[in-house]
Amino acid sequence: MKLKKVVSLLLALVMSFALAAPAFAAEPDDGNEGIMPLAQVYSKEPVSCSSGNGVGPFTTTPSNGKYLQVWFHNQGSAPVVVILTDAAGNEITHKTFAVGDTGNSIVYVIPTPDKPCTYRVRFECPPSGAWITGEVAAAQYTYNPNPNA
Repeated sequence: MKLKKVVSLLLALVMSFALAAPAFAAEPDDGNEGIMPLAQVYSKEPVSCSSGNGVGPFTTTPSNGKYLQVWFHNQGSAPVVVILTDAAGNEITHKTFAVGDTGNSIVYVIPTPDKPCTYRVRFECPPSGAWITGEVAAAQYTYNPNPNA
């Protein structure tokens, strides 16, 4: 009976060491990889505005990554056009948010220049007088976090 307990204990130790080997084989994390952003340049914030208004400014820093991801979640009932502009108001890119209902989001990614750059996010709503509600955020990544966006 005592022999069975000793064999069980030894077997448990062998299995524990077998699980530890793959953990030691992992490479150290350098902090620049993975799905987490290096810098949250515009924290997730509620948006409630009329057409033509937006959020920002926020500035990217080259050392925080080469990609800027902008995210917008529409919580209103109207379609919205999300426009990323530079500090002067020139349009960099835009996406049309055609379906205005809860549960749909826009995510797009642009490469950032090798110098600090200031951006704003502007919202347009094709039906005049429609109110835009939702959430917006922007972050910098070393690698493109969404290559299909």
